[in-house]
Amino acid sequence: MIDTDKYKLVNGTSYDKRTDDEVIRILEHCRMNNIRVVLDYGDTKTGKSWNERNGITGKVGRSSGQIKVPILLYNKRSHGGGGILTHCIIGIKRSKGKDTLYRWKEMIE
Repeated sequence: MIDTDKYKLVNGTSYDKRTDDEVIRILEHCRMNNIRVVLDYGDTKTGKSWNERNGITGKVGRSSGQIKVPILLYNKRSHGGGGILTHCIIGIKRSKGKDTLYRWKEMIE
């Protein structure tokens, strides 16, 4: 059973309860439409980016198991990937063209 005190369940994917609903909507859209993204992690209180350069590009998938969390798959041959820190996302861009899909309201460039 999924602990609803810790997770929001959307389309079978469990998101950290602290995750912004708009981030969930965009990640689900990207997962279901195989859109490759670049994530920007940071402090959602201050808007300051962590300036991560590794493990931030790929397609959104989800893990297997009892609690299916969003993961980032590097390419179509990947069988697994790291869990996405959904509650720490301050920006999402398309990998191709770099179109901004999400930008946290107080993000500092």
